[in-house]
Amino acid sequence: MVHLQAVHTAAAGTPILHTLPNGVRLLALPMRHVQSASVGVFLRVGSRDETPVTNGISHVLEHMAFKGTTTRSVQAINLDAERLGADVNAFTGKDTTGYFMTGLGRHAEHLLRMTADIILNSTFPDSELQRELEVIRQEAIEYEEDPQESSSELLDRAIWGDDPMGMPVIGTVGNIEGFTRHDLVRHVQSHYVAEKTVVAAAGNFNVEAWLALAGELFAAMPACADPSVPRPAATAKYVGHALARRFAQVSQVFLNMAYPLAPAGQDDLPQQRWRLAASLAVNLFGGGMSAPLVDRVREQLGLAYTAHSTMDSGDIWANFVVHAVTTPDKLDALVTATGGLLRAQATTIDPVHLERAKNQLTVSRVRAGERTYATMEQAVEELFASGTVTPMAEAIAMIDGIGAEDVRAVFERMLANPPALAITGKGASARSARQLAASLAAGVR
Repeated sequence: MVHLQAVHTAAAGTPILHTLPNGVRLLALPMRHVQSASVGVFLRVGSRDETPVTNGISHVLEHMAFKGTTTRSVQAINLDAERLGADVNAFTGKDTTGYFMTGLGRHAEHLLRMTADIILNSTFPDSELQRELEVIRQEAIEYEEDPQESSSELLDRAIWGDDPMGMPVIGTVGNIEGFTRHDLVRHVQSHYVAEKTVVAAAGNFNVEAWLALAGELFAAMPACADPSVPRPAATAKYVGHALARRFAQVSQVFLNMAYPLAPAGQDDLPQQRWRLAASLAVNLFGGGMSAPLVDRVREQLGLAYTAHSTMDSGDIWANFVVHAVTTPDKLDALVTATGGLLRAQATTIDPVHLERAKNQLTVSRVRAGERTYATMEQAVEELFASGTVTPMAEAIAMIDGIGAEDVRAVFERMLANPPALAITGKGASARSARQLAASLAAGVR
């Protein structure tokens, strides 16, 4: 039985977190200003938990969870949700798999029952498995033949090398073709377990009733049945390689470069404040048309139409990523200009750009707080990363309190590492990628 005292005493908009005796965490995020609700089950498992032999199984399982349960067919699963007007979706990442539905707030308990059924009672019928494996195989081939998708996957290998974090989430075509129902069942038994599970909801719904139902549905979710299942390391080792893949049929070059952001606990800032400082660094550098990266390489030098920076992150890892698309003749100049801009940020932070980045990040948080799924997803990410969820007002106050020196230090620490570089497209070669990485490393120091 879920203890509901916290529900009565929590202020409006305050996250409500409860842990069941078996380890399942329940997270409720009241949003009284909306009429909808998002409900999700998130599991701390992804491609990081795979091996070269099982790479891709988390993604296959995400697909197969919707193909029938002990009480509902695949058709019933889809129709039950759509009769309520609900959107149904799922995702697989490096460290998280999520299943979620969004509909009316008054249907939150129905959405929870349907999502729980998918997680707890899926049967993975062989007839559906064979059809779905062919669909996923085609998806994998499509990614492999897309130079932009390939550049992102190649960057993972450049960042982490042979570690499971460097493997593609979708897996390999050979693996996908060979998975069996037994493989899926074993993966569920090993990883779809109580201590890895967060059941969450955000929106305008009856919090007490929803928490009580979640407690009832997930109370018997088992712990890991296989003690031999390896746990992920505290963090994967960053290697910083330079890789390339040629695509003769395209005329452009797709560039991804990355630096590791300091893991939590290895600097002077608390976990959440550190992540916000890293987000500010990303926004400041390449988040918007007036950002130094975009203004310099696009508006002033004409080196690329597409150029921006992002933070690619998970529970115990984060990377600063620069993405750009250019032509082969401009690639060297683009990398050189980017390196110079990075070095400049490690020296001094422009107060005007810091103000811009803070306001951009604040607006982003506020807008996410107006959407049920974005609110839920962000809260679950924080919970997996730090074990807590920061209320909106506290997060905005943290953003306001981060200074120029905090952001400058983000750049300084990350540039102490060699860059990870991934280049795909016309004329791309491993030798040119290594030369560019060496030139970039020399230019930022």
